[in-house]
Order: sequence, then C-alpha cells, then structure tokens
Amino acid sequence: MRVTKKVFTDLALFMIGFGVLIGIIFPFFVRAVGIPPEHIDAIFIAMCLIAGIVVGTVNITLARVIVGKRMKILSERMKYVITSLERLDDINPEECLDKCMIPVDSEDVIGESSRSFNDLVTSFIETLQSEQSMRNFTEIFTNELDLEKLSEKALSHLLGYTEASAGMIVIDKGGTIDISSSHLIKNPEKIKDLDVIHKSFTHGKRMFFEFSEDITIETGLIDFHPKALLLEPIIYKGDVLGIVLLASTRQFSKIVLDTLHVYIHGLSLGMHNALTHDRLEQIAILDPLTKVYNRRFGMERLKEEYAHSLRTDVPVGIMMLDIDHFKKVNDTYGHIVGDQVLINISNILRQNLRQGDVLIRHGGEEFMAILPGASCAEVAKIGEQIRRFVEEHTVHYQQQEIKVTISIGGSSHPECEISSIEDLVQKADTNLYSSKDFGRNKVTISA
Repeated sequence: MRVTKKVFTDLALFMIGFGVLIGIIFPFFVRAVGIPPEHIDAIFIAMCLIAGIVVGTVNITLARVIVGKRMKILSERMKYVITSLERLDDINPEECLDKCMIPVDSEDVIGESSRSFNDLVTSFIETLQSEQSMRNFTEIFTNELDLEKLSEKALSHLLGYTEASAGMIVIDKGGTIDISSSHLIKNPEKIKDLDVIHKSFTHGKRMFFEFSEDITIETGLIDFHPKALLLEPIIYKGDVLGIVLLASTRQFSKIVLDTLHVYIHGLSLGMHNALTHDRLEQIAILDPLTKVYNRRFGMERLKEEYAHSLRTDVPVGIMMLDIDHFKKVNDTYGHIVGDQVLINISNILRQNLRQGDVLIRHGGEEFMAILPGASCAEVAKIGEQIRRFVEEHTVHYQQQEIKVTISIGGSSHPECEISSIEDLVQKADTNLYSSKDFGRNKVTISA
C-alpha cells in the first residue's frame, strides 16, 4: 500500500504510525497485567505515545542509514553505467569495472541484489571488451593488404585475446604451405610439416587438444608445458586459406572458444583480399608462362639500377640471351613442347644468376638479365656458365629429348662508352647478334 511516491517517506509514516498505535495500546496492556489504574495517568499515556513515535523515528533512521545507503550506491552505479553507455566509444572497461561494482557485505536479499548487479556489470564489460576487440581486429584486415603484415597483426591480436603463449599462422600458397607469421615458436618450419597441420587443411575443422600430462613445446625464448593446443582453419567460401595455431599454458575459456570463429571469419575476409592483392601484384610484374619478371617491370628495374650506377659509380651489367633455333623447336615438336623448353631455360637462368640479379623475359624466346655491380669480365663469366649449363641440359617431354643452345650478348656501365640506358641495352643486343652471326652458342661481351 502506497501513500506517497517515496518509499522511505511511506516507510516513515507507517513506522511512526505503528509506534503511535503501540503507544495507544500499551496503557491498556499495562492495565491488563495488573498495574494499578492510579499509575496510568495522562502523563503515562503521553510518554507511551512519545516512546512509540521515537521508536518509529529511530527505525526509519536506521532503515535510511543501512538500507538507504546501499540503495544510493546501487543508484549511483546504475547512473554511471547509463552515462558510460552514452559515451560507449570513450569508455575505459577497467575504470568502469572499478566504479560500477557494488560491495557485497550481506547474505540476504540486499546482498543477492548486489551480486546480481555485479554479474550484470561484469557481463556488460566482457561484452564491451569483446566488441572493442572485434572492432580493433576488423580495422586490421580492412586497412592492411600486405599478407605478412596482416598475419603479424592478426596473430598478435589473437594471442592477446585468447591469452595464448605462442602461435603461428600458416597459409596455402598454391599447394605449398608457407609460414605467414609466428610468435615464440622455435622451429616453425618443422611444425608446419606436422600431420596435424595437414589434417586441419584437409578437413577444414577446428582441432582442439587439452593436455593433463607434461608435454613440452619448444619456443624461441622458453620451454613451456601447454595446457591446450588449438588449430583453427581460416576458411573463405569453403576453401581453407590457412591455419591459426595457438598454444596456451592455461585452458582456453568457453567465451574465447565460442567467439573465436567470429575473429577467424573476419580474418578470412582480410586474408582473401591480401592473397588476391598479392596475386594481382604478381600478375602485374611476372610473365605468366616462365614466372620471371615481364618486360615492363624489368625496364623499370633497369632504370633504377642504372640511376644507382650513375650516382655511386658502381658498375651495372646486363645480358641479352636468346634460345638458338627456337622456331625450329616449335615447328618440330609443337608449341606445348616449346613452352616447356622456355620454362626449363628460365629455371636454368635463375639457378645460375647471383642473388640480387634480375631476370626478365624480354619477348618470345629472348631474356634479359640485370647484374648489379658486374663488370664486363663478371658478365662474361656468368654468361659462359649459363651457356655451358644450357648446352649440357636436356629437356625431357614424354618420350622425347630436346637439346637447345643459347646465344648471349652483354655489356656493362661504366666500362662501355654509353650515355643512356638505351645505349646500354643496344650494346648488349648488338653483342647478342654477333654471337649469332658467328655460329650461335656463344657469349660476346665488349666494352
């Protein structure tokens, strides 16, 4: 029953009223127990009424101090939560958790209410942290197209979110499994070849292991005993793009296991975009048949190396290489065999060039190699090594054996008297045709 719109005011009215009622009844109670009537005078009755009012007032005061104080704390915490919701983007979860929680100091309905409120706040904070974590994670794959950087940032975020101790991300690059990122894994090359990794790629399902016995995983910094090992496939439209491996010294929480798939789904979108971007970049600079650099990209690299040579006076050499009688190979064996010869020759060239040299398919059966730091003598040495290797090599196709030779012309700046890149290329091209004019299968280098 309500009298006013304020609970404690109603409580005060009822308690004081109850005190007055007791004060009225008390004289009759006293008379009933045998107190002489001459002792029950107006003063006695007035004192009973005053005592009833005092008791009611003390009760309401105690209620306000004991219950009201806790209700005020609850109200303040609720207001803070509401204010926090209004500025959700600026909220500090740890600060909110500290300021929102209510002390639980009783085992009654007040204590139960406090516990329930604290549980609600904790759930709110966990949800908020998860949402913020997901937003941060989303920013990674929406702003990053470099595959390695994407993997490093994603792995770092996943390690923090899951509280795992070590981890790695491996990806499928056209049938080969490559390590895209790793953290505290001592021998990632060995781990990527484990059967469990290949099974995860094959089945495309989460693989989760919990260990009760001491099993040691070696990391780059420490040897630790994992309690859990998780392999989560990164799947995009049914295709397994990669695997996230996480090793933890503690059990993964249920909320992590339940929500991890949301992170991995986002990562799959980002990784698909990064892989697509990587493939497009490769297409833009590589010859589709031989997988060496195409002419457009190669000439840009030559400009860079030539400019560097002009600035530093460090030599830069080039070679022009042409397969002898290649038209005869196509006419005799067909273009499929001709393509196989081109692929084999490009592989030989790559194997015999130095690290840092640039191989380019210049057109048809002609290749160009940029040799930074190479003098004419060094160009001649490398060219002769290639010529001899090609001469001794046999291309096998089905039951046929095809042998070809190669003619080479080269030049080097600043030994050659040239004034431009075009002159450098023209000098090497002229030497190439000299090799062909003098019987082919030769190397001609002149300053």
